[in-house]
Amino acid sequence: MDFQEQTHFHNRICEELDTALAAGATVDAAAVRAERQCAAGQWLHGEGHRRMPGSHLHLHCLEAHRDFHRAAGQVADMINRGATADARKSLRNGGTLALAKTELASALRKMRIATEATAG
Repeated sequence: MDFQEQTHFHNRICEELDTALAAGATVDAAAVRAERQCAAGQWLHGEGHRRMPGSHLHLHCLEAHRDFHRAAGQVADMINRGATADARKSLRNGGTLALAKTELASALRKMRIATEATAG
């Protein structure tokens, strides 16, 4: 799996939520919340689980990924119901989604380093 690409992919989710918020558009909250549908989720629940069973690093990344999609889904719900101030707060630095994005990026970076070390 390309961990850097997955970091960019999840950053784009935040950007798309921000764009929808600014435009007053609705968001498919169920799709945003579907953490097993993106490549990272599929890898973490599939090959990543098989390659690193019981690994604290894998578990941390799995939880960070789940938390990100949960927070992104909550922001999508806020946008859809017109709670723009709450959505903006979550997207800003220090907000729930911003923190989840940072934590996921860190976890994906650690997974990349660990998988590169075991592959080489």
